[in-house]
Amino acid sequence: MACTRSASALLVEGTSVPNCAGSRQHRSFHASSVSFEKGEKKKTALVVGSSGVLGSTVARYLSTKLKMSVIGADLLELPNISDWDLDGFVPLPHYSTRPSIGDLNKLLTSGTGYCLQENGPENGGDGSGKLDLIVVASGGWEGDPPSQSATASPKEIERGAKECGATVEKMLAMNLHPVVASGYVASRFMAENGLFVVIGATPALSPSPGMMGYGMAKVAAHHYVQSMGAASGMGISRPKQRKEARKLRIKKSDEYLDTLTAIGILPTTIDTPNNRDTMKDANFDDWTKPIDIATEIGTWMEQPYLRPHSGSLIKVFPSKGDTGGATFQLVRG
Repeated sequence: MACTRSASALLVEGTSVPNCAGSRQHRSFHASSVSFEKGEKKKTALVVGSSGVLGSTVARYLSTKLKMSVIGADLLELPNISDWDLDGFVPLPHYSTRPSIGDLNKLLTSGTGYCLQENGPENGGDGSGKLDLIVVASGGWEGDPPSQSATASPKEIERGAKECGATVEKMLAMNLHPVVASGYVASRFMAENGLFVVIGATPALSPSPGMMGYGMAKVAAHHYVQSMGAASGMGISRPKQRKEARKLRIKKSDEYLDTLTAIGILPTTIDTPNNRDTMKDANFDDWTKPIDIATEIGTWMEQPYLRPHSGSLIKVFPSKGDTGGATFQLVRG
């Protein structure tokens, strides 16, 4: 299962106004000490799920290795780290508060816009006021509840029905809704040659008995990526799809689609402390390291010509041999 810890799911109950400083209400934004050529703006990324193991690894890599400005979004903000910190933070609602997709769109969009403005050129920052990269690393896993027996009582049947529905709703809230909200953010703030990355799951490429709620949510996330890719000018699609996509891109508000690349990265299991605790007997060598995913995303940012075409689903698994690292393989284009 490709999952980060459930805290990446999303806001402290009762929070209604996005705050770029998150839990540290009085934190001021800071400009990078890295020097840039005159007129060159620092690239900016939004990492949704920035407090999970995978999300924090990606955010840290982008900030320290690529010297990008990084805005995080999650349930809670990570505490200060001595050599690295987010340039902004957007708190998101916990799935248990049952926020609608529209509410999540609004919170993430308004919070991201505030962070971009605070770190933008009009306020003396070195950002462009646009997003060059969005990574949706939030998510979580839960198996399906047990089926009711043929002799189950009416109360047991009722309880089972509610548990089944709750599991599906939870998986959609954790694995799909953040993708939809991030896509809306992209429509508002994505810069030219933008990159939109969603962490999917290899198991969702085939039937997923025992975890149908999780599988359905991840399949829907994959579909979102492929549809966004087909709508962009960087995708490969059928003639009829290309015609419809051109109609979308003619609209001035959808110009970002001309040069957008949307990609789904599909691990099997990500090597995190939580996954190790819950699957102690597994072979951890078969799991994908978060840093390998972060490094690949960084490569796509530094060398855009190496990006797969827009709408691609890329399976990732550890490379064989003693070289380490991971293999990224196109499974659906």
